[in-house]
Amino acid sequence: MQHDRARPRRGSPWIGIVLALVLALVASACGRAASTGGAGGGPSPAATRAAFPITVTDDEGVKVTLARPPQRIVTFAPANTEIVFALGLGSRLVGVSGAYDDYPPAALKITRVGGAGQYGVDPNIEKVVSLHPALFLATSGGDAWKAKLRQLGIPVFTLNAQSFQGVLTDMQKVGELTGTEAAAGRLTTRMASEARAIQGKVATQPRVSCFFEVYYPPLYTVGPGSFVYGLLQMAGCDPVTASAKSPYPTWSVEELVKSGPQVYIIGSYPGLSVKKVEARPGFGSLPAVRSGHVFVVNSDLVTRPGPRIVLGLQELAQLLHPSAFGQG
Repeated sequence: MQHDRARPRRGSPWIGIVLALVLALVASACGRAASTGGAGGGPSPAATRAAFPITVTDDEGVKVTLARPPQRIVTFAPANTEIVFALGLGSRLVGVSGAYDDYPPAALKITRVGGAGQYGVDPNIEKVVSLHPALFLATSGGDAWKAKLRQLGIPVFTLNAQSFQGVLTDMQKVGELTGTEAAAGRLTTRMASEARAIQGKVATQPRVSCFFEVYYPPLYTVGPGSFVYGLLQMAGCDPVTASAKSPYPTWSVEELVKSGPQVYIIGSYPGLSVKKVEARPGFGSLPAVRSGHVFVVNSDLVTRPGPRIVLGLQELAQLLHPSAFGQG
């Protein structure tokens, strides 16, 4: 599982893909400190404008130097694709990872470069090279193919935000790399302001306990150090997985029942329904099930660390604290 979640189909090869990506994310999170905090604004939009050539350090500690603003960009994560479009750079985007690069709709028409490797989640190197990109925006993992692309002279810049503030910082970095600092500043300032307003509303409400399901079966969830865990906290929830030893742990039904979450949240994927969740063995004793507080959220909004994450925060906050938004 990456931040831009693959949507697994039961009994399909997607299960292997999801498990492989979960392991990749866990390794990545263990290898770097996860930033924390709420809706900070990051550097001021009035910060010094970058002059090319420019060197920016990515989320894996790699310094990337560009001599000029890149006119041909490839993204290898749906969130990265959304960031590029949000900064007004859609016309420069020549390649995306695959079918899940679906927002905005214009992204569906762009050449797809994914589908290689053991699980089909690596980029096709030959196809990437044929597009002559001046910048390749990646996500965590994939050290081998990243090294190959760099050997071929393609600058690879990794975005791996672990918090809301990290999303804002990453968007500002992309703004620097692409010469769109002003647009990035305006966008991140607006996002920070909207997030603070949401947090202000939920701050007046009692916090509730919750559980976020990433996948089942086996039951995968989120723990401290994961992007979604921090988003849940911002939305006014105390996840019952606070004791988890990894950002994306497996969780037993016994542990789940013992912790008794008041709200049960599931990231959307095909074939899922609230009734199916409530009918699972052992789930009937959960407070969230007994009170009718099992909800499916739009995975694209809550797991893609990009410009629509504020919409995800809003959706979570409204589910957790409907009265704060004049609902329920």
